[in-house]
Amino acid sequence: MSKSKFGRRNQNRPPKPPRPVKRQRQSLPELQLAPTSRGGGTLTARFITHQDSILPVPLKFSPPLIERATDPSTFEYNWQHLTYAFGLPDPAQFPALRAPVDAADRRSLMRFVQVCETTSTYSVVSHKGGATLSMKNGVTSMTFEQPEDEETVGFSVRFRQLHHSTAGDPDFSKVFNILAKYAKQETDSDVDRRMAILTEWRQARGQLMNRPLQNIVCRMVLEKNGCPPDQIGEHEMYGNVDPTNIINLFNYGELIHFGRRSEEYDTLAEDPEREGIEYHHFMTAMLGLVHLYFGFAKLIQAALGANATVTAN
Repeated sequence: MSKSKFGRRNQNRPPKPPRPVKRQRQSLPELQLAPTSRGGGTLTARFITHQDSILPVPLKFSPPLIERATDPSTFEYNWQHLTYAFGLPDPAQFPALRAPVDAADRRSLMRFVQVCETTSTYSVVSHKGGATLSMKNGVTSMTFEQPEDEETVGFSVRFRQLHHSTAGDPDFSKVFNILAKYAKQETDSDVDRRMAILTEWRQARGQLMNRPLQNIVCRMVLEKNGCPPDQIGEHEMYGNVDPTNIINLFNYGELIHFGRRSEEYDTLAEDPEREGIEYHHFMTAMLGLVHLYFGFAKLIQAALGANATVTAN
């Protein structure tokens, strides 16, 4: 990981004239300030976000694919938030399908599992992210903790294969539909249970498509603490982040394709601070989703039972 200010990554693109720095309003919880002497000194501010105030959250099961993580604590961190938000059941306990799954469908299902297992080893998945705001003599600056560019690009490609593929990869929607098709054909006592579990995972994914995990938990905490519904928007974090939009902006404007959103990204890149903030939103949106996909990979393996064998690329 590196800590640096953002800017245009592709130095071959012609530079554009600098713009005035844009500021983004982001609500924070109350700060706890360390005492200082009246004679001066250093003022240290410590704060915990609303969404992290829930920690630790007891986990129902070990975070999926944590054994492959470069930093297991980040898998635990994300799954504590996922557990608080959705309370999903242990995917490894999904009732195995009794009817045979044809070879083509099994191959698609296991491809999803394989991509999850590969992606889980990437350092980006173990990245917590973060930003440092510094002030000296009244001048503020912000730096961002970010993975190296090649790591981010590799992760983005794999993530797209799991998340939403236009190239025929078995993404979440495709493998979900395959499992649902076979689950509906079952006639044993677990038929309703299978569909109920699948619905839980699909609904969780749907929420993460609309709001990043951090925002979902933040809003839950604010509501639990009595914040009036009409004031939650004033205090929430990541409330202005649309996961689908921000993921597409970075993937199709810079990281994977220099395509339909490249001009929009060029405009964003003119303001390094703003770009850094949006990159942080991009990573936040993807990490909540990718850990959910890891869990669904475990569910697929449980559904296939003895037939869950990963094939080579």
